[in-house]
Amino acid sequence: MTVANGSLKNGASRLHSDERRALLQRVLWSRQIEKSARIRDFLAYVTERALAEPTVEIHEQEIGHRVFGRSPDYDTTADNVVRVTASQARKKLDQYFSSDGAAEPVVLEIPKGQYLPAFRDREAAVPTATDRDAAGTQPRRSRTAAVLLVCVAVLAAACIGLGLEVHRQALAARTVLDANPTLRGLWSQLLPRPGAGRMDIVISDSSLSLFQELLNRPLTLAEYLDPDRWMQAGQFASDARLQTFAHKGAQRRFTSMASVTAVYRIGLLAGRDQSRISFFSARDFNIREMKADNVVLLGSSRANPWMELIQDKLNFRYGFDQETRYSYFENRNPRPGEAKFYRTNSSVSYCQIAFLPNLERAGNILAIGGTETEGTEGGSEYVTTEQSLSQLRGLVKPNRDGKLPYFEVLLESSRVGGAVPSFRMVAGRLLKP
Repeated sequence: MTVANGSLKNGASRLHSDERRALLQRVLWSRQIEKSARIRDFLAYVTERALAEPTVEIHEQEIGHRVFGRSPDYDTTADNVVRVTASQARKKLDQYFSSDGAAEPVVLEIPKGQYLPAFRDREAAVPTATDRDAAGTQPRRSRTAAVLLVCVAVLAAACIGLGLEVHRQALAARTVLDANPTLRGLWSQLLPRPGAGRMDIVISDSSLSLFQELLNRPLTLAEYLDPDRWMQAGQFASDARLQTFAHKGAQRRFTSMASVTAVYRIGLLAGRDQSRISFFSARDFNIREMKADNVVLLGSSRANPWMELIQDKLNFRYGFDQETRYSYFENRNPRPGEAKFYRTNSSVSYCQIAFLPNLERAGNILAIGGTETEGTEGGSEYVTTEQSLSQLRGLVKPNRDGKLPYFEVLLESSRVGGAVPSFRMVAGRLLKP
Protein backbone atom coordinates (compact mmCIF):
# COMPACT_ATOMS: atom_id res chain seq x y z
CA MET A 1 0.00 0.00 0.00
CA THR A 2 1.41 3.40 -0.94
CA VAL A 3 0.48 6.87 0.19
CA ALA A 4 -0.52 9.41 -2.44
CA ASN A 5 -2.30 12.72 -2.21
CA GLY A 6 -5.65 11.45 -3.38
CA SER A 7 -5.14 7.87 -4.61
CA LEU A 8 -4.65 5.01 -2.21
CA LYS A 9 -5.56 1.38 -2.61
CA ASN A 10 -7.68 -0.82 -0.35
CA GLY A 11 -10.24 1.81 0.55
CA ALA A 12 -7.69 4.36 1.64
CA SER A 13 -8.78 7.88 2.51
CA ARG A 14 -8.84 10.71 -0.01
CA LEU A 15 -8.10 13.41 2.55
CA HIS A 16 -6.23 16.45 1.33
CA SER A 17 -2.58 16.54 2.43
CA ASP A 18 -3.28 19.42 4.86
CA GLU A 19 -6.05 17.39 6.51
CA ARG A 20 -3.66 14.46 6.79
CA ARG A 21 -1.08 16.70 8.44
CA ALA A 22 -3.74 17.92 10.86
CA LEU A 23 -4.60 14.30 11.73
CA LEU A 24 -0.90 13.57 12.21
CA GLN A 25 -0.59 16.49 14.64
CA ARG A 26 -3.54 15.19 16.68
CA VAL A 27 -1.87 11.80 16.85
CA LEU A 28 1.54 13.20 17.82
CA TRP A 29 0.03 15.33 20.59
CA SER A 30 -2.20 12.56 21.94
CA ARG A 31 -1.63 11.24 25.45
CA GLN A 32 -0.66 7.87 23.97
CA ILE A 33 2.30 9.28 22.03
CA GLU A 34 3.24 12.74 23.34
CA LYS A 35 5.70 11.34 25.90
CA SER A 36 7.61 9.21 23.40
CA ALA A 37 9.94 11.48 21.42
CA ARG A 38 11.31 8.53 19.46
CA ILE A 39 7.89 7.43 18.21
CA ARG A 40 6.90 11.04 17.43
CA ASP A 41 10.05 11.63 15.40
CA PHE A 42 9.54 8.35 13.54
CA LEU A 43 5.88 9.05 12.67
CA ALA A 44 6.56 12.68 11.75
CA TYR A 45 9.39 11.72 9.40
CA VAL A 46 7.75 8.83 7.53
CA THR A 47 4.44 10.68 7.16
CA GLU A 48 5.93 13.96 5.95
CA ARG A 49 8.25 12.02 3.64
CA ALA A 50 5.31 10.21 2.09
CA LEU A 51 3.20 13.37 1.78
CA ALA A 52 6.05 15.22 0.09
CA GLU A 53 6.88 12.33 -2.27
CA PRO A 54 3.83 10.10 -2.67
CA THR A 55 5.62 7.39 -4.69
CA VAL A 56 8.69 7.19 -2.47
CA GLU A 57 9.93 3.95 -0.92
CA ILE A 58 11.09 4.42 2.65
CA HIS A 59 13.84 2.05 3.76
CA GLU A 60 14.97 1.11 7.25
CA GLN A 61 18.50 2.48 6.74
CA GLU A 62 17.18 5.87 5.63
CA ILE A 63 15.03 6.19 8.75
CA GLY A 64 17.87 5.08 11.01
CA HIS A 65 20.13 7.74 9.52
CA ARG A 66 17.64 10.62 9.20
CA VAL A 67 15.64 10.11 12.40
CA PHE A 68 17.94 8.34 14.84
CA GLY A 69 21.32 9.75 13.80
CA ARG A 70 22.89 6.48 12.69
CA SER A 71 25.59 6.56 10.01
CA PRO A 72 24.27 6.35 6.42
CA ASP A 73 25.67 2.82 5.98
CA TYR A 74 25.02 1.40 9.46
CA ASP A 75 24.30 -2.33 9.87
CA THR A 76 20.53 -2.73 10.25
CA THR A 77 20.90 -6.39 11.20
CA ALA A 78 22.90 -5.41 14.30
CA ASP A 79 20.85 -2.30 15.17
CA ASN A 80 17.09 -2.82 15.20
CA VAL A 81 16.09 0.66 16.45
CA VAL A 82 13.86 1.31 13.43
CA ARG A 83 12.05 -2.03 13.57
CA VAL A 84 11.45 -1.73 17.30
CA THR A 85 10.20 1.85 17.02
CA ALA A 86 7.89 0.96 14.11
CA SER A 87 6.40 -1.91 16.16
CA GLN A 88 5.85 0.41 19.13
CA ALA A 89 4.32 3.05 16.84
CA ARG A 90 1.81 0.52 15.47
CA LYS A 91 0.69 -0.34 19.01
CA LYS A 92 0.37 3.33 20.00
CA LEU A 93 -1.63 4.10 16.86
CA ASP A 94 -4.01 1.22 17.65
CA GLN A 95 -4.42 2.55 21.19
CA TYR A 96 -5.16 6.08 19.99
CA PHE A 97 -7.70 5.17 17.32
CA SER A 98 -9.50 2.77 19.66
CA SER A 99 -9.79 5.33 22.49
CA ASP A 100 -9.17 9.08 22.18
CA GLY A 101 -9.32 8.90 18.38
CA ALA A 102 -12.33 6.59 18.19
CA ALA A 103 -14.34 9.35 16.50
CA GLU A 104 -11.71 10.02 13.84
CA PRO A 105 -13.26 9.19 10.44
CA VAL A 106 -9.81 8.39 9.04
CA VAL A 107 -7.21 6.07 10.56
CA LEU A 108 -3.42 6.41 10.24
CA GLU A 109 -1.59 3.08 10.05
CA ILE A 110 1.90 1.70 9.53
CA PRO A 111 1.24 -1.64 7.80
CA LYS A 112 3.30 -4.53 9.12
CA GLY A 113 6.43 -5.18 7.12
CA GLN A 114 6.43 -1.60 5.79
CA TYR A 115 7.43 1.87 6.94
CA LEU A 116 5.18 3.75 4.53
CA PRO A 117 2.16 5.19 6.40
CA ALA A 118 -1.38 4.63 5.18
CA PHE A 119 -4.50 6.73 5.69
CA ARG A 120 -7.75 4.78 5.38
CA ASP A 121 -11.40 5.48 6.05
CA ARG A 122 -12.93 3.57 8.92
CA GLU A 123 -14.94 0.66 7.61
CA ALA A 124 -18.67 0.88 8.21
CA ALA A 125 -20.02 -1.95 10.32
CA VAL A 126 -21.98 -4.57 8.31
CA PRO A 127 -25.28 -5.43 10.03
CA THR A 128 -25.73 -9.11 10.95
CA ALA A 129 -28.89 -11.19 10.60
CA THR A 130 -29.54 -10.74 14.31
CA ASP A 131 -29.27 -6.97 13.89
CA ARG A 132 -31.76 -7.06 11.06
CA ASP A 133 -34.21 -9.18 13.06
CA ALA A 134 -33.93 -6.82 16.00
CA ALA A 135 -34.77 -3.89 13.79
CA GLY A 136 -38.49 -4.63 14.15
CA THR A 137 -41.31 -4.50 11.63
CA GLN A 138 -41.37 -2.85 8.23
CA PRO A 139 -43.38 0.17 9.47
CA ARG A 140 -40.76 0.82 12.13
CA ARG A 141 -38.02 0.66 9.49
CA SER A 142 -40.03 3.06 7.33
CA ARG A 143 -40.39 5.53 10.19
CA THR A 144 -36.67 5.21 10.91
CA ALA A 145 -35.87 5.83 7.27
CA ALA A 146 -38.08 8.92 7.26
CA VAL A 147 -36.37 10.28 10.36
CA LEU A 148 -32.97 9.62 8.81
CA LEU A 149 -33.99 11.45 5.64
CA VAL A 150 -35.03 14.47 7.70
CA CYS A 151 -31.75 14.35 9.62
CA VAL A 152 -29.79 14.14 6.38
CA ALA A 153 -31.66 17.15 5.02
CA VAL A 154 -30.99 19.15 8.20
CA LEU A 155 -27.32 18.19 8.17
CA ALA A 156 -27.02 19.10 4.51
CA ALA A 157 -28.52 22.53 5.19
CA ALA A 158 -26.20 22.99 8.15
CA CYS A 159 -23.18 22.03 6.04
CA ILE A 160 -24.19 24.49 3.35
CA GLY A 161 -24.63 27.21 5.96
CA LEU A 162 -21.26 26.39 7.50
CA GLY A 163 -19.62 26.44 4.09
CA LEU A 164 -21.09 29.86 3.37
CA GLU A 165 -19.92 31.14 6.77
CA VAL A 166 -16.39 29.86 6.18
CA HIS A 167 -16.39 31.44 2.74
CA ARG A 168 -17.65 34.72 4.23
CA GLN A 169 -14.92 34.69 6.87
CA ALA A 170 -12.27 33.91 4.27
CA LEU A 171 -13.49 36.81 2.18
CA ALA A 172 -13.42 39.02 5.28
CA ALA A 173 -9.80 38.05 5.92
CA ARG A 174 -8.88 38.88 2.34
CA THR A 175 -10.68 42.19 2.74
CA VAL A 176 -8.48 43.00 5.74
CA LEU A 177 -5.34 42.47 3.67
CA ASP A 178 -6.82 44.18 0.62
CA ALA A 179 -7.62 47.26 2.70
CA ASN A 180 -4.17 47.39 4.30
CA PRO A 181 -1.44 47.55 1.67
CA THR A 182 1.55 47.18 4.00
CA LEU A 183 0.07 44.11 5.70
CA ARG A 184 -0.72 42.67 2.28
CA GLY A 185 2.79 43.44 1.06
CA LEU A 186 4.23 41.27 3.83
CA TRP A 187 1.66 38.55 4.55
CA SER A 188 0.79 37.77 0.94
CA GLN A 189 4.32 36.33 0.78
CA LEU A 190 3.77 34.16 3.85
CA LEU A 191 0.13 33.04 3.75
CA PRO A 192 -0.06 30.84 0.65
CA ARG A 193 -3.08 30.68 -1.59
CA PRO A 194 -5.35 27.69 -0.84
CA GLY A 195 -3.76 24.56 -2.28
CA ALA A 196 -0.44 26.32 -2.91
CA GLY A 197 1.57 25.27 0.14
CA ARG A 198 1.43 26.15 3.81
CA MET A 199 2.86 28.41 6.48
CA ASP A 200 4.37 26.91 9.63
CA ILE A 201 4.27 28.85 12.91
CA VAL A 202 6.96 27.66 15.32
CA ILE A 203 6.16 28.70 18.88
CA SER A 204 8.74 29.20 21.62
CA ASP A 205 9.70 26.59 24.22
CA SER A 206 9.35 28.18 27.66
CA SER A 207 11.21 25.33 29.38
CA LEU A 208 14.35 25.91 27.31
CA SER A 209 15.29 29.12 29.12
CA LEU A 210 15.06 27.32 32.46
CA PHE A 211 17.30 24.49 31.28
CA GLN A 212 19.88 27.02 30.10
CA GLU A 213 19.77 28.70 33.49
CA LEU A 214 20.59 25.37 35.12
CA LEU A 215 23.40 24.68 32.67
CA ASN A 216 24.62 28.29 32.88
CA ARG A 217 25.22 28.36 29.13
CA PRO A 218 23.16 28.47 25.93
CA LEU A 219 22.07 25.28 24.21
CA THR A 220 22.73 24.83 20.51
CA LEU A 221 20.00 23.61 18.19
CA ALA A 222 21.74 20.23 17.87
CA GLU A 223 21.84 19.85 21.66
CA TYR A 224 18.25 20.97 22.05
CA LEU A 225 17.01 18.31 19.64
CA ASP A 226 18.93 15.61 21.52
CA PRO A 227 18.04 16.14 25.21
CA ASP A 228 19.54 12.79 26.24
CA ARG A 229 22.94 14.26 25.40
CA TRP A 230 22.81 17.62 27.16
CA MET A 231 21.12 16.17 30.22
CA GLN A 232 24.42 14.41 30.94
CA ALA A 233 26.26 17.75 31.22
CA GLY A 234 26.68 20.22 34.06
CA GLN A 235 24.42 19.95 37.09
CA PHE A 236 22.20 17.37 35.40
CA ALA A 237 24.98 14.78 35.41
CA SER A 238 25.49 15.00 39.18
CA ASP A 239 21.92 15.44 40.38
CA ALA A 240 19.45 12.63 39.70
CA ARG A 241 16.50 14.79 40.77
CA LEU A 242 17.41 17.47 38.25
CA GLN A 243 17.71 14.82 35.54
CA THR A 244 14.24 13.53 36.39
CA PHE A 245 12.84 17.05 36.34
CA ALA A 246 14.56 17.83 33.05
CA HIS A 247 13.29 14.65 31.40
CA LYS A 248 9.74 15.51 32.40
CA GLY A 249 10.16 19.08 31.21
CA ALA A 250 11.52 17.91 27.84
CA GLN A 251 8.43 15.77 27.35
CA ARG A 252 6.05 18.68 27.88
CA ARG A 253 5.21 21.39 25.38
CA PHE A 254 5.17 24.67 27.33
CA THR A 255 5.05 28.01 25.57
CA SER A 256 4.66 31.68 26.46
CA MET A 257 1.64 33.96 26.33
CA ALA A 258 3.55 35.94 23.71
CA SER A 259 3.45 32.95 21.35
CA VAL A 260 -0.24 32.36 22.05
CA THR A 261 -1.04 36.01 21.34
CA ALA A 262 1.04 35.99 18.16
CA VAL A 263 -0.69 32.85 16.86
CA TYR A 264 -4.08 34.45 17.56
CA ARG A 265 -3.19 37.66 15.73
CA ILE A 266 -1.79 35.81 12.71
CA GLY A 267 -4.84 33.57 12.68
CA LEU A 268 -7.06 36.62 12.37
CA LEU A 269 -5.24 37.57 9.17
CA ALA A 270 -5.93 34.12 7.74
CA GLY A 271 -9.61 34.22 8.74
CA ARG A 272 -11.46 30.92 9.04
CA ASP A 273 -9.36 29.31 6.31
CA GLN A 274 -6.82 27.82 8.73
CA SER A 275 -5.87 24.94 6.41
CA ARG A 276 -2.95 27.04 5.19
CA ILE A 277 -1.38 27.23 8.67
CA SER A 278 0.38 24.56 10.71
CA PHE A 279 1.53 25.03 14.30
CA PHE A 280 4.65 23.44 15.75
CA SER A 281 6.32 23.39 19.11
CA ALA A 282 10.00 24.22 18.64
CA ARG A 283 10.83 20.69 19.82
CA ASP A 284 8.64 19.08 17.15
CA PHE A 285 9.76 21.20 14.20
CA ASN A 286 12.04 19.82 11.49
CA ILE A 287 14.66 21.31 9.22
CA ARG A 288 12.77 19.98 6.19
CA GLU A 289 10.03 22.53 6.86
CA MET A 290 12.65 25.29 7.11
CA LYS A 291 13.67 24.38 3.56
CA ALA A 292 10.27 23.84 1.95
CA ASP A 293 7.60 25.97 3.68
CA ASN A 294 6.91 29.55 4.62
CA VAL A 295 7.82 29.79 8.30
CA VAL A 296 7.12 32.18 11.20
CA LEU A 297 9.59 31.82 14.08
CA LEU A 298 8.46 33.20 17.45
CA GLY A 299 10.89 34.02 20.26
CA SER A 300 14.62 34.69 20.51
CA SER A 301 17.17 31.90 20.11
CA ARG A 302 17.08 31.47 23.90
CA ALA A 303 13.48 30.26 23.62
CA ASN A 304 13.39 29.10 20.00
CA PRO A 305 16.72 27.58 18.87
CA TRP A 306 15.60 27.42 15.23
CA MET A 307 16.59 31.08 15.11
CA GLU A 308 20.18 29.81 15.11
CA LEU A 309 19.85 28.77 11.45
CA ILE A 310 19.29 32.34 10.24
CA GLN A 311 21.60 34.29 12.58
CA ASP A 312 24.55 34.41 10.16
CA LYS A 313 22.29 36.07 7.55
CA LEU A 314 21.36 38.96 9.85
CA ASN A 315 23.12 42.09 11.08
CA PHE A 316 21.53 42.15 14.54
CA ARG A 317 22.50 39.11 16.63
CA TYR A 318 20.76 38.12 19.85
CA GLY A 319 22.86 37.45 22.97
CA PHE A 320 22.41 36.81 26.67
CA ASP A 321 24.73 38.09 29.40
CA GLN A 322 25.12 35.30 31.96
CA GLU A 323 26.38 37.71 34.65
CA THR A 324 23.78 40.46 34.45
CA ARG A 325 21.00 38.06 33.30
CA TYR A 326 19.92 40.52 30.63
CA SER A 327 19.48 39.99 26.91
CA TYR A 328 20.89 42.22 24.20
CA PHE A 329 21.28 42.60 20.44
CA GLU A 330 24.71 43.10 18.91
CA ASN A 331 24.89 45.46 15.93
CA ARG A 332 27.57 43.72 13.87
CA ASN A 333 28.09 46.67 11.49
CA PRO A 334 27.00 49.90 13.19
CA ARG A 335 26.14 52.86 11.00
CA PRO A 336 26.46 56.51 12.07
CA GLY A 337 24.11 57.18 14.96
CA GLU A 338 23.67 53.50 15.78
CA ALA A 339 24.94 51.73 18.90
CA LYS A 340 27.15 48.66 18.92
CA PHE A 341 24.96 46.95 21.53
CA TYR A 342 21.30 47.39 22.43
CA ARG A 343 20.84 46.04 25.95
CA THR A 344 17.52 45.40 27.64
CA ASN A 345 16.88 46.36 31.27
CA SER A 346 13.94 46.76 33.60
CA SER A 347 12.60 49.72 31.62
CA VAL A 348 13.65 49.07 27.99
CA SER A 349 12.77 46.21 25.66
CA TYR A 350 13.98 45.33 22.15
CA CYS A 351 12.58 43.17 19.38
CA GLN A 352 14.13 42.00 16.12
CA ILE A 353 11.95 41.41 13.09
CA ALA A 354 13.52 39.75 10.05
CA PHE A 355 11.94 38.81 6.73
CA LEU A 356 14.17 36.65 4.53
CA PRO A 357 14.15 33.59 2.22
CA ASN A 358 13.90 30.12 3.72
CA LEU A 359 16.88 27.76 3.69
CA GLU A 360 16.25 26.52 0.13
CA ARG A 361 14.83 29.82 -1.16
CA ALA A 362 11.61 27.94 -1.85
CA GLY A 363 9.60 30.15 0.52
CA ASN A 364 10.02 32.87 3.13
CA ILE A 365 10.75 33.19 6.84
CA LEU A 366 9.46 35.84 9.24
CA ALA A 367 11.36 35.87 12.55
CA ILE A 368 9.99 37.78 15.56
CA GLY A 369 12.29 37.63 18.56
CA GLY A 370 12.31 39.90 21.59
CA THR A 371 14.79 40.29 24.41
CA GLU A 372 11.99 38.87 26.58
CA THR A 373 8.42 37.68 26.10
CA GLU A 374 7.03 41.23 26.19
CA GLY A 375 9.27 42.13 23.27
CA THR A 376 8.12 39.16 21.20
CA GLU A 377 4.49 39.91 21.96
CA GLY A 378 4.93 43.55 20.97
CA GLY A 379 6.74 42.50 17.79
CA SER A 380 3.86 40.24 16.76
CA GLU A 381 1.45 43.13 17.23
CA TYR A 382 3.76 45.34 15.16
CA VAL A 383 3.73 43.03 12.10
CA THR A 384 -0.04 42.39 12.24
CA THR A 385 -1.14 46.03 12.51
CA GLU A 386 -1.19 48.28 9.46
CA GLN A 387 -0.46 51.46 11.41
CA SER A 388 2.64 49.95 13.04
CA LEU A 389 3.97 48.08 10.03
CA SER A 390 3.59 51.12 7.79
CA GLN A 391 6.38 52.75 9.85
CA LEU A 392 8.77 50.55 7.86
CA ARG A 393 8.00 52.37 4.63
CA GLY A 394 10.85 54.79 5.28
CA LEU A 395 13.23 51.83 5.00
CA VAL A 396 11.28 49.29 2.98
CA LYS A 397 9.82 50.30 -0.37
CA PRO A 398 7.23 47.92 -1.88
CA ASN A 399 8.01 46.65 -5.36
CA ARG A 400 5.80 47.05 -8.41
CA ASP A 401 3.47 44.28 -7.16
CA GLY A 402 3.17 45.92 -3.74
CA LYS A 403 5.27 43.24 -2.02
CA LEU A 404 7.81 44.17 0.62
CA PRO A 405 11.45 43.26 -0.02
CA TYR A 406 13.51 41.29 2.51
CA PHE A 407 14.50 43.31 5.57
CA GLU A 408 15.45 43.23 9.24
CA VAL A 409 14.68 45.90 11.82
CA LEU A 410 15.41 46.43 15.49
CA LEU A 411 12.61 47.93 17.56
CA GLU A 412 12.86 49.64 20.96
CA SER A 413 10.15 50.24 23.51
CA SER A 414 9.78 51.24 27.12
CA ARG A 415 8.45 48.52 29.44
CA VAL A 416 5.46 49.58 31.51
CA GLY A 417 3.92 47.09 33.95
CA GLY A 418 5.27 44.08 32.07
CA ALA A 419 3.99 45.32 28.70
CA VAL A 420 5.36 47.29 25.78
CA PRO A 421 2.83 49.97 24.73
CA SER A 422 4.55 50.82 21.42
CA PHE A 423 7.76 50.35 19.46
CA ARG A 424 9.99 52.70 17.52
CA MET A 425 12.50 51.54 14.94
CA VAL A 426 16.09 52.27 16.03
CA ALA A 427 17.93 50.50 13.19
CA GLY A 428 17.16 48.57 10.04
CA ARG A 429 18.66 46.93 6.99
CA LEU A 430 17.48 45.73 3.62
CA LEU A 431 18.53 42.13 3.01
CA LYS A 432 19.74 40.85 -0.31
CA PRO A 433 17.60 37.94 -1.58
